[in-house]
Amino acid sequence: MKKTLALVVLAGLMLTGCGGTKEAAKPTAAAAVVEAIAVPSVLGLTLDKATAQLEDLGFKVEAKDTVDGKSIMSKKNWQVTSQDPTEGASAAKGSTVNLGVKSLEKIAAEKAAADKAAADKAAAEAAAAAKVAADKAAADKAAADQAAAKVAAEQAAQQAAKKAPAPAPVAPAPAPAPAVKVPAAVSYANCAAVKAAGAAPLYAGQPGYSTSLDRDRDGVACEK
Repeated sequence: MKKTLALVVLAGLMLTGCGGTKEAAKPTAAAAVVEAIAVPSVLGLTLDKATAQLEDLGFKVEAKDTVDGKSIMSKKNWQVTSQDPTEGASAAKGSTVNLGVKSLEKIAAEKAAADKAAADKAAAEAAAAAKVAADKAAADKAAADQAAAKVAAEQAAQQAAKKAPAPAPVAPAPAPAPAVKVPAAVSYANCAAVKAAGAAPLYAGQPGYSTSLDRDRDGVACEK
């Protein structure tokens, strides 16, 4: 019986000890609850200012060059371009906020290139507009010159028409000469026939002349 009672007492003590352990562990579990904080936006800030703001809230900061992968020496020469967690997200105090950064030198170079490209584009557009205006002005001048030349030509034609003398009357074409009737060949048997025809004397070349009628061959026949 004594042994049995001793075992019961020992078991009670052990149970009491375990209960005390559980009760003591409760404050430890409550202390393990971590505070969650909303992550602010640090985009556009230099790395030194972004780091200071996040660390003041209890966060850790990891930064990385997302462009060239360069090592970060002076935080003030880098600008935050991305963050994880993003703005407004809840994160445990003491957790790490990862920042993507770009060097201010790189940003300045990109801005200079963008400004130059914009200036070149503006200059090209201005040159194109000036060419269009010049072409239009040249076309308008050519049209005006052509119109002026046409008016001048019309005026000159009108002046010339006023000064031009009246056209001379056109003489009618002469009537065609009557056709010469060629006499048929004439032949006389003798000078008596010539005289009877009233053709004496006959000269060489006249119709009816012949050497048989011109005895002395002087070109005159039947002269007597």
